[in-house]
Amino acid sequence: MSTDLKGLHYSPIIHYDYPRRFEEIQYNGETLSPAERERYALFIDQRVEEGVFGLKLMHDGLAEIKDLHGEFYDIQRAVVSLMLFVDTTMTEILVFSKYFILADKDYDRRVMRGKLKVVLNEGFKKLYGFNEKKRDLTEWGQLAPLMKHFPPEIRRQHKIMTILLNNQASTSSWWKKERDLETHLDAAKMFVSRSEEIIESKVMMESLKLYNALLAVNEFLSNANACLLNTAIDKYRRGEIAE
Repeated sequence: MSTDLKGLHYSPIIHYDYPRRFEEIQYNGETLSPAERERYALFIDQRVEEGVFGLKLMHDGLAEIKDLHGEFYDIQRAVVSLMLFVDTTMTEILVFSKYFILADKDYDRRVMRGKLKVVLNEGFKKLYGFNEKKRDLTEWGQLAPLMKHFPPEIRRQHKIMTILLNNQASTSSWWKKERDLETHLDAAKMFVSRSEEIIESKVMMESLKLYNALLAVNEFLSNANACLLNTAIDKYRRGEIAE
């Protein structure tokens, strides 16, 4: 990506507590007050605005290197593409959850709950998947062959994250039934599903199952990207690449 390499400094590799992101969170049955809903919506709006700016930077960055070839750029494309997927999916969760919280009509809330479950299922399926035979085709699976180019600490963190994601894949059905009927507009089954009691805090805690996993992936990718930046600085200082 276009950047002033001359003015950059090496980035440290951070030792994130990845398992903390995967701890089970129990819902408490609490319901937000109108004022709390407004504050939550404002918080989401701010996060989404920041997120959309980042999405543009990543999209533009990928466009800048699309015609550049070589091992370094292949790795950079893979890392930034995964970052784009992760941030896009996190933004989708935030927006759907905001409108779920703000909905003041019963059926509106039921529709938003259903759409949130579609994102949860599709998001994790594309990130890591549920079928071991197809795992190489997932976003995370496509990153695995590139780990040999990274230093031992990044490979170690990648192994930890893979174990955590694998455990997460088998913790539940990830709302596959709801995803199928919502996606295929199975009216009779959708009516039954949407008639289930809405427990607000339960819906929100379920959304965190994917959101927190994506946060952990984002933390890992920030370290992988730091390695790429450090490598680019080294190449620049050796005269192998220009700004």
